[in-house]
Amino acid sequence: MELITAPYFLISGIVAFALTSLIYFFLTERENTTYSEPELIQLESNEGVDKFEKTTKQKSDDVLEQFDELELTQKIYQLLVIEEIYLQPGLTVGEFAKKLGVQARIVTQILDNLYGHSFKELTNMYRIEYAKERIEEGFLDSYTLEALGQEAGFSSRTTFFNVFKKEIGICPSEYWKKYLAQAA
Repeated sequence: MELITAPYFLISGIVAFALTSLIYFFLTERENTTYSEPELIQLESNEGVDKFEKTTKQKSDDVLEQFDELELTQKIYQLLVIEEIYLQPGLTVGEFAKKLGVQARIVTQILDNLYGHSFKELTNMYRIEYAKERIEEGFLDSYTLEALGQEAGFSSRTTFFNVFKKEIGICPSEYWKKYLAQAA
């Protein structure tokens, strides 16, 4: 098992941006759809016109929502990757949403839709990647595992150990030992 991996948060940010861009372009392409003659004849009836207007309005609303999601994705990337907000112990989805300038439920929906993870899962993944990087930089040569967990944003040793083991499959001390053995 190779312990040195590409930073997960960078990859997830790039993937999220790419997916959001694809969805946005797909929706705008659908809006430019041309209709065949039979479809236009059907649209001439009142029911058809109403249906067409409703569909067009819905598509434009989707595009506007998607544009907002694209902007929010960039803000989320800024907060998580650049500012490393996940390092703040006790960070809540409400505080995160406030920094983004949106409601918490919107953040929750976007994270679930784009990343497939809840706010807590996503912040924990970033925290674990940070902890792994710090271990590989030699942090534990001078500090304790508890100090590492606190620096990574975890509020307790137990939470840090449990999340680390869930994400990586081994506890932090085992990861450190394997890293040292591999580096030697």
